[in-house]
Amino acid sequence: MSTENIEQQVKLYGQPLSERFGTVVQAYGITQRRLAEVLGLSAPMLSQLNSGRRIKIGNPAVYERLVMLEQRIGTPDIEEVLAAVEASQPVLSTTQIQAGIHSETNAVAALAHVVPRHELEAALDLLGETAPTLAKVVRLAVRESQNQQAASDREDARR
Repeated sequence: MSTENIEQQVKLYGQPLSERFGTVVQAYGITQRRLAEVLGLSAPMLSQLNSGRRIKIGNPAVYERLVMLEQRIGTPDIEEVLAAVEASQPVLSTTQIQAGIHSETNAVAALAHVVPRHELEAALDLLGETAPTLAKVVRLAVRESQNQQAASDREDARR
């Protein structure tokens, strides 16, 4: 697994594809081979993306199917969801909300700017694994706050 490739995946998709694929596989109780079929990818390509040997999902429709699966986690009729997503012909538009949280998002930047880092860290401790998506946003805000502080320190050092 290439650390650089995984870092690129995080920049593109908000987290490593292995985590996103793993969440979907676990939520739907399917194999990676079945996930590849639903997404419209070959199993070897999914494996390469999963391991970080490849960085990017080349086909936007495949990515959109992944987002569709993520958005429908918890839907009672799993087979119906899988069949509908597999049969879909999604078209991406610039107004769609992408799944995956990036450090550039407004929520992350706002938290990092408004909430003191020690409060973010305390909130992260309290959240634990009970709210993983919210914990991820707070974790990214902590990192953003650290980056802002480092930039401020560098600026002060230049003066």
